[in-house]
Amino acid sequence: SLPSFSQPHFAASTDTPQLAGGPHAMAGSEPLLGSTDCLETWATVKPLNPRGCLDAVWASQFPLSTRGRSIVNSRGERFRLRGINWYGASDVTQVVGGLNVQSLDVICQSIHNLGFNVVRLPFSNEMLRTGVPVEGSIDYKRNPRLRGLTALEVYDEVVRSLGRHRVAVVVNNHTTYGEFCGPPSRNSLWFDPYGAFSEEQWMQDWTMVARRYSRMPHVVGFDLRNEIRPRKSHWPFWGDGDSSRPPRGKCNWARAARTAAERLLVVSPRALIVVERIVWPQRSLLHMAANPGPLLPDLEGRLVLGAHLYHWSGPGRFVPRWSEPPGLRWLFRLLRAVGVVSRNNYGDLRPEQLKEQVRSEFGCLLEAGSCPVWISEFGADLGNPEEVRWLKDFVGILADADADWAYWPLNVGPKPGCGSDESYGMLGPDWRPKEGGDYRLRLLETLGLEPPPDAPPMASPESPKAGVGRVHSEEDCRALFGSKDPLLAMKSAPDVRGALLSWAPSSRATQAAGLSGMRRVQTASATMSQLIGGAAGGQYGQMKRATSAGPMVQKISEEDFGP
Repeated sequence: SLPSFSQPHFAASTDTPQLAGGPHAMAGSEPLLGSTDCLETWATVKPLNPRGCLDAVWASQFPLSTRGRSIVNSRGERFRLRGINWYGASDVTQVVGGLNVQSLDVICQSIHNLGFNVVRLPFSNEMLRTGVPVEGSIDYKRNPRLRGLTALEVYDEVVRSLGRHRVAVVVNNHTTYGEFCGPPSRNSLWFDPYGAFSEEQWMQDWTMVARRYSRMPHVVGFDLRNEIRPRKSHWPFWGDGDSSRPPRGKCNWARAARTAAERLLVVSPRALIVVERIVWPQRSLLHMAANPGPLLPDLEGRLVLGAHLYHWSGPGRFVPRWSEPPGLRWLFRLLRAVGVVSRNNYGDLRPEQLKEQVRSEFGCLLEAGSCPVWISEFGADLGNPEEVRWLKDFVGILADADADWAYWPLNVGPKPGCGSDESYGMLGPDWRPKEGGDYRLRLLETLGLEPPPDAPPMASPESPKAGVGRVHSEEDCRALFGSKDPLLAMKSAPDVRGALLSWAPSSRATQAAGLSGMRRVQTASATMSQLIGGAAGGQYGQMKRATSAGPMVQKISEEDFGP
């Protein structure tokens, strides 16, 4: 159900910041997306006071800015983001993980002791409007000062505590609705085309957050939105600033990011602005760094581009292996062979191939000095030897590229709403550093991770087997990473399920009849059209059938796929 807007200043928008050229200078005649009948403008929200909680010498290095490919501090020295993600405030509990196990100060001190200098701190738009957090999400005996606070006020205290422990913060709008492992469709875009969270409301929320932390020098940046992907008939794309209205069903992420960045820099002019790429289809960052383009040169000194890479993800129209329905594995092998979905995920690539892929996606931007790139999510399960091997290769490539980074995640224990434990987490069950150390921390040392001199000594295991739990099955992976499954929205559609059930037996009969490979391509095309659905599926089916007389292996560009 849709959350109600609970603040007393729920009214029509009257205080939209007016920027040079107007609030939507890049948008031209293109309207913002979603309903704008009612907006919550947060007109009474004031900046928070850090309450003298920061070490003055440490805080003097802020604000950060960008220079070429690097992020630098106020003295012009390189400030490499060596970060970790701490989720929870974007999920069903609406508060960061671990507060039901450990005190906030102990967790923040642990982050500092491990050597991380920044936390990417997700939140949901729903969290901003939530009252007292979910029962059981906070142990108030360990965290008495959090008693009676709203979810947003708890988030404030997390920001303050991180600052007290000399850890910077990048605020990240991760989701619209507070959920982790549910279907991705409601959180796929930066707005909800079917609900009250319009694009304008998303910008109003961000403006409030930026104003709220504008006097917190250690809140160094705003990560505008996590992992944008299609939602039903709404397909995000990266436009070039053309003022004409986009085709029906297409959503211009470049325009939205540019407009949001302009508004945020009005209220917090010294913040970094992190803009992530669209994750499905997943393309190179080159077009995002075009100069002149939608973001540059106007955001020079502020812009950081973001990307996420995992063993199971990949370039283009990737499909995780654990996402493939077991009865349709043969179909996905065929779809990979003909180029309908990406032939290789990142975990399928040999080290030299992975290095070249990384270079083509963002490494070339760093080589050219175009702008900083922050790999703000990557990680691995110690219980999965293939993922650990990939992580070792990938960390070596990041070290060569000298990129900024943030490991996913800090969290351990049950994932919110999943019924399965977090397998990538970096802490022990008590939300303190593991007594025996963690092999992944040893790998991150090659990326500059270095515990501070005042941190207690920790073990540094040379083997990934130390502290490994059970190896996760494909079913576990679907539970753990289901929200990142690009096929989940399609799988959950009733008409698609029916189509698959009615189609699968005849497919097996088709195989048994020994029909030609070309006939199987045509059959697979019709099925993929049903899987994708809507205008995208229709266009794909027409395109594929029209080219089915061509060679068995074909390259289909991303521009040819989608509404």
